[in-house]
Amino acid sequence: MSSVGAPEQWFSGGDRLAYDPGYRTIGVGPLRVFSRGEGNLHEAVTFLPGFPDGSFGWSHIHPFLPPDMPKLFFDYVGMGDSDKPRDYSYSTDERTDLVEALWRHLEVRSTTLVAFDFSSLVVLDHLRRRLERANRGDPPGGPEISGVLIFNGGLFTDGHSHPWFTTPVLRRLPRRAWKGLGRSLAMFKLTAGAMWSKGYRVGDAEIADLLDVLRRHDGAFYLAAAAGFAADHRAQGKRLDFGEIFAAYRGTIPFLVGGSEEDPFEHRQIALARKRLGKSELQIRTLPGGHLATSEQPQALADLITSFERSARESAGRSR
Repeated sequence: MSSVGAPEQWFSGGDRLAYDPGYRTIGVGPLRVFSRGEGNLHEAVTFLPGFPDGSFGWSHIHPFLPPDMPKLFFDYVGMGDSDKPRDYSYSTDERTDLVEALWRHLEVRSTTLVAFDFSSLVVLDHLRRRLERANRGDPPGGPEISGVLIFNGGLFTDGHSHPWFTTPVLRRLPRRAWKGLGRSLAMFKLTAGAMWSKGYRVGDAEIADLLDVLRRHDGAFYLAAAAGFAADHRAQGKRLDFGEIFAAYRGTIPFLVGGSEEDPFEHRQIALARKRLGKSELQIRTLPGGHLATSEQPQALADLITSFERSARESAGRSR
């Protein structure tokens, strides 16, 4: 799927914005974060990146999305073309802070959230923050949400099924071992192979592009630094439980959760969603292939996103 120079082509279409994580503001600050906007950003679809390929994962589906769909892509601190500081508290909370800062800076007024992989937790965190702010009588702290689509992401704390040799091992690596991550193509192919289905013939060019993205700004260590997101989910337990958050917004925001049939990381999430919420208005869809549906099923995933976004936007328009 990838081609020579693909990461450079993707990142050249965006900007590196100044960011201050302490004040949670865009425009000034010690860090630079990658952002790529297209069309009217006041009503852009927010594409939240997955782990570990960041916004570059969306580059595979980008050609199949409607040209007139306003889009916002970005990389969290530590990913893609954003800065990758070593001494930084990588967490769900800091990722949500960045998303909200981008919305404020770009004056996003309404959006459909499209989250892949660990960004599901950022969506849950933001939606929980809105409830907490409402309880305090504060503004929502973000744009109007037209809809929420989560694909191959964590929903329930008891649904994570990451193979032992992937994120569970990475999160336990001592810091002295971080510098060796991503240096060997052969070793990376062995550990990263779980991201693709057995029937998908991933080529060396595609793996090389992924490594290029990970190594950018000397940041392959992020594989270990941010690998604790499933543990972070469990630690927050009830607060980031999809069932409770879905119930709180049921009838006001449409939700769609999806998963790949051969995803070894989060395949139990869809089964749990069907069991616990299957009789509700929750939309549930599956696609063939492995975890990286952005690579294996780009057109099918783009079609799913496009159809949902149009439906959500129409529904939001009728409710105004």
